[in-house]
Amino acid sequence: MHFSKQLIACCCLLSPLYLLTLPAHAQLSSDSSSYDPFAAHLGQDVHARLGDDSRLYNGYEYIRNGTPAKGFAFFDSDSLLAGTLSYDGILYRDIPMEYDLVQDQLVINDYTGKALISLIAGKIDHFSIGPHYFRYLVADKTASPLPKTGFYEVLFASGSITLLARREKKLVFPSNRDDLARYYQENYYFLHVGDRFYRVDGKDDLLDAFKDKKDALKKYIRKNKIRFSKQLEKALIQTAGYYLQIR
Repeated sequence: MHFSKQLIACCCLLSPLYLLTLPAHAQLSSDSSSYDPFAAHLGQDVHARLGDDSRLYNGYEYIRNGTPAKGFAFFDSDSLLAGTLSYDGILYRDIPMEYDLVQDQLVINDYTGKALISLIAGKIDHFSIGPHYFRYLVADKTASPLPKTGFYEVLFASGSITLLARREKKLVFPSNRDDLARYYQENYYFLHVGDRFYRVDGKDDLLDAFKDKKDALKKYIRKNKIRFSKQLEKALIQTAGYYLQIR
């Protein structure tokens, strides 16, 4: 994949005040009770009047992979979809964007609308595409099993419990040259309970994380015929929701 790192920035010099206002990124706070991704405190809402001097248009030139392949590199759609974005401390609404799962990059149009740029990941606090809400998290190998720093979808968040999905795609080339390459997606799930992270690959991992209600959850799973092997993501969300009810 050819990817140019030519920086397209509306501002080249950062004042000391600007540096002090850069958003700090960290792992999820244990206080998720005020979970409101688009609350006013997350930034100034500037969904109107964007211009070429906007701090939004600060990123790298993005060139799509031209390799013929089955599927596409992006989350949910092969075209830009309107979403909401908190970038560099400012909240933007109705911004056309697409999330490249191969490179873990959020892509938007430049200010001319004729080219694409990938935004600087460290400046992104969160973004949404349709009902899907993603946060930028920093992986700390000593404190959590998060595999890498980057974007994680928040599947469920209430109180001190947050269920996350890390979504990645790879371009897989077949051994037969006559066949097309294809994009293959993998999903990894993580549970944040209090101040601890757990990787959850199935029912047993989830029950270990919720061990204080393990027996009750087993009965609930059995009674409702929840199949982790067939619909893992749905099963994790449903069981986590029930755990909160009985906690």
